[in-house]
Amino acid sequence: MLAKNRYKLFVYGTLKRDLCNHHYLQKAKYLGKAITKSSFPLIAPKGWYPYLLDEEGEGHRVEGELYEVDEKTLANIDRLEEYPLYYTRRYIAVEDQKGQIHRALAYFLSEPIEWRGQKILKKFEPKKH
Repeated sequence: MLAKNRYKLFVYGTLKRDLCNHHYLQKAKYLGKAITKSSFPLIAPKGWYPYLLDEEGEGHRVEGELYEVDEKTLANIDRLEEYPLYYTRRYIAVEDQKGQIHRALAYFLSEPIEWRGQKILKKFEPKKH
């Protein structure tokens, strides 16, 4: 059971360890690697940041990381992701490395875009410049 005002957050892009926005999670508790229970399209049209699209059942099960965050951290990430205008968020089921299922928040691109024909990723790894 999570403490009051704490949330599980699934991250799949630049918030992951060793990537440019991970510092937003400096006060978060790392719970380990995780994968979405359902499949979703994950694309990175520009190469250096991805979009998770809320088209459940399409794409792949997406690999990422699971964190426990407090309200302040979540609010800071909301600002980073321009929630709810650019990204929206909702709870999804993710599976940790022990096979345990967690209910976690994930960010999805708000606007529908044409993604078919683009490379669908299982895991985001930024392009090297």
